[in-house]
Amino acid sequence: MRFDTHLPIRIDGARGVAHNISNTGIYFETEAPQSPGQLVNVLVEYQAQGRKRQLQCEGQVLRVIREDGRVGVAARLLTPFFA
Repeated sequence: MRFDTHLPIRIDGARGVAHNISNTGIYFETEAPQSPGQLVNVLVEYQAQGRKRQLQCEGQVLRVIREDGRVGVAARLLTPFFA
């Protein structure tokens, strides 16, 4: 199951926005350069029960789409967000 979202994330320290997340993948946009095959550390930031929370995992970049100065990235999660 894939969840559409608009959550702020950090990719190896660079800022980005997650557009959808599933147990095995994530699609996000960032201004940081990315390459297929690259390993990335993804930190998703969100609010729950009035507190700032974070989910962290490692992924591998599958596809990169460059458009209007933004970089769209589809990545396979090597460690799932949700157990």
